[in-house]
Amino acid sequence: MGVRTLIGALALSLALAGPATAERFSFVALGDTAYNPPGDYAVYESLIGRINREKPAFSIHVGDTWGAMVCTEANHRTIRTWFDKYDHPVLYTPGDNEWTDCRKPEILEAYIGTVRGNATPEQLRLLGQARLLDNAMAGTSFADTLASRDAIRRVFFAEAKSLGRRTIPVVRQSDVSEHKDMVENLRWERSGVVFATVHVPGTGMNFTINDPVRANDAIARNKADVDWIKATFAEARAKDAKAVVIALHAGMFEDAHGDDQFGKALRGGAEGPYFWIALAIRDLAARFGKPVLLVNGDFHELVIDRPFLVSEGEQRPPKYGNITRLQVYGAPEIKAVKVTVDTDTPWVFGFEPLHD
Repeated sequence: MGVRTLIGALALSLALAGPATAERFSFVALGDTAYNPPGDYAVYESLIGRINREKPAFSIHVGDTWGAMVCTEANHRTIRTWFDKYDHPVLYTPGDNEWTDCRKPEILEAYIGTVRGNATPEQLRLLGQARLLDNAMAGTSFADTLASRDAIRRVFFAEAKSLGRRTIPVVRQSDVSEHKDMVENLRWERSGVVFATVHVPGTGMNFTINDPVRANDAIARNKADVDWIKATFAEARAKDAKAVVIALHAGMFEDAHGDDQFGKALRGGAEGPYFWIALAIRDLAARFGKPVLLVNGDFHELVIDRPFLVSEGEQRPPKYGNITRLQVYGAPEIKAVKVTVDTDTPWVFGFEPLHD
């Protein structure tokens, strides 16, 4: 075959093939793992092995890496070794158990004793004292929550890359914005989909009206989070992305009917700690107009729904109907969800429970 004939044949074959299809890939979402060590460790390790056999592009862990443990840097480094068991990239966003809920060791032991039904009289006395008005207002049962938050930043987010045995580069908010301490808010891309983690822990974002230090930290983080959501959608629009995925810890919605702003009831409502995060996702996703997936943990129950969707008569498409929410399993069901991403389909995302 001559050169011209060969070129012509190649051109014809490319024309018949049509436009290239986008890569179909999968990632895994999980959270609220190994609450009851050491018993849960074997189950969690088995789950990691199952995830590894699936060979996902990456996994997203939406926080609560333990149930009730002392918030030391050594314990955070132990959790880091668990992430090293994943043979692919792991993207992590902190939950509340790792820092906002940190209690003093003696209070933690007393609480565990009550859960197990073997608390000593002294432990019951300690818990009773902690609940008294003055002690509760002063937060005497808490350890230094912000110190644990800072340890998380050192242990998991010191470099602009994922966790896991194999890593991928990420963009940290601290490197591209005025929020220089927000190393934990990450962004990355895969096959026309923009992904981001946003640090939104349960327990009310750590916004406590009786502690100005924690309250001011929550206010600053809320502003950074909203800015990061804005930047994520701006990136998606600039790159003509096919879809956006936002991963955070907190379950922001209750299982109750909402109002004219949200289809499901928002925890705390318009005056609560999650309003601005939810509003930013809602409005920017509506402007984006393409599929958006919100992944969260916190409630330990698998849910796939559309909590933002507001029914307005015969409106087509329904308002905020392009936002799907995946709430992952949690202990005692130490399971994960495999999310298939196919941007050649109008729905983009498919879901499959994953466990041994």
